Amino acid sequence: MRRRIYDVLFQTKAGMTDLVKQPSLWRSGFYFTLSVGLFSGVVTNTWLVNLPLSVRLATVLATVIIAGVALSLYGFLLHGILETLGALAGDARVLICLLGYTVLPFLLLTPVALLAGKLGLGGIVLLLCIWLLGLVWMLYLLVRSLEVTYIIDFKRSASIILFSLLLLYIVFVLPWQIIINLLWQSWS
Repeated sequence: MRRRIYDVLFQTKAGMTDLVKQPSLWRSGFYFTLSVGLFSGVVTNTWLVNLPLSVRLATVLATVIIAGVALSLYGFLLHGILETLGALAGDARVLICLLGYTVLPFLLLTPVALLAGKLGLGGIVLLLCIWLLGLVWMLYLLVRSLEVTYIIDFKRSASIILFSLLLLYIVFVLPWQIIINLLWQSWS
């Protein structure tokens, strides 16, 4: 288990290539639940310590389920973009299996999230920095998984990831920004 995590995180191209040969959704789901569950559990238990344990566990469970559904849908979005752009050799099932491994950076960053929680309100900045670092690392792993799944080069996979993030921004964030700006201007 440790060797597989090390290969995915630090020898990414070789690690992802090995995972493509034997895609396993259960193992991928285990790593996803372990990574997202521990990270969100540490954050939940340190920041919401005054709430009952059932509320904290429900928060962790909801976070894992929402993140899993969102990541799976994002994988299908990526597969659709790649098929539209002519990369027909990819396998959506393998990509979905690899997505669970892309959140492994959060497993490594869990102790730092615990430290951020112990720092109190001053740890919010550290927690945001750790979350941003984990997100960038996750996107790098996602680029590598696209590269080995669809047999395309690094630049093309990175540009597809950026394009997909732009699409998500346009669909989910931009309308809210426009509405908030219009409301802000009407109140001013």
